[in-house]
Amino acid sequence: MEDSNSHPQNQTSKRKSSHPQKKQRMENETRSAKLLDLDVLDCPVCFEPLTIPTFQCDDGHIVCNFCFAKVSNKCPGPGCDLPIGNKRCFAMERVLESAFVPCQNTEFGCTKSVSYEKVSSHEKECNYSQCSCPNLECNYTGSYNIIYGHFMRRHLYNSTIVSSKWGYSTVDVLINIKEKVSVLWESRQKLLFVVQCFKERHGVYVTVRRIAPPASEFKKFSYRLSYSIDGHNVTYESPEVKRLLEVNSQIPDDSFMFVPNCLLHGEMLELKLGIKKLKQT
Repeated sequence: MEDSNSHPQNQTSKRKSSHPQKKQRMENETRSAKLLDLDVLDCPVCFEPLTIPTFQCDDGHIVCNFCFAKVSNKCPGPGCDLPIGNKRCFAMERVLESAFVPCQNTEFGCTKSVSYEKVSSHEKECNYSQCSCPNLECNYTGSYNIIYGHFMRRHLYNSTIVSSKWGYSTVDVLINIKEKVSVLWESRQKLLFVVQCFKERHGVYVTVRRIAPPASEFKKFSYRLSYSIDGHNVTYESPEVKRLLEVNSQIPDDSFMFVPNCLLHGEMLELKLGIKKLKQT
């Protein structure tokens, strides 16, 4: 007598019947796992967290979306010369979407956890990102949402107020080229701006930056700088005020006004500055 359990049709029927049960279990149950080394989720080229889309060669070597354009269709894997093409690594993308990690600013008060592929973008907009005091003689570092309060308590005497009207209403800024920095503040939205000058062989570069995380969703501003002496005028209008967490000594590649040596008299620059709030798009 033939065993009904060994019949191919019955076996197929049993396999099919188990699928809905598995699907139902997965829909009603959330399972967690521990990842011992988050570095496996980083791009092997830039060593930053992988982002979606993620690409791979036929041997499985992966690269992030940002580095994909830099590798010129050649796999960056060790000893691999296969083309990387447009082949997506969907398995890794699902892992990136499912792996949630706390913000690196947790110890400073941030309570958010984000998927690993969004770690970099979140940390660029986090209000708890650590900013350095723009006063170069101060070593204080604190979260973005408290740095303004620190500056106003400790360094208000050595700064300039900016109008809250944001319509290019100008303020006079007097800056010592040797001291390199002049700080401006706005009280209504508690903002800090920094006017920096960089003395080079042929003249002085002057730029305006804002102390804030570099995220795009923060309020945006542009600025207009002008310098006049002996009937000569130098004017510059920026498309956007750049944001930084710490005042640095790096000469800007763009967004600056240049004053040649022939227009400099002494160590002081008398500037007129207007800051304008840009419309959100």
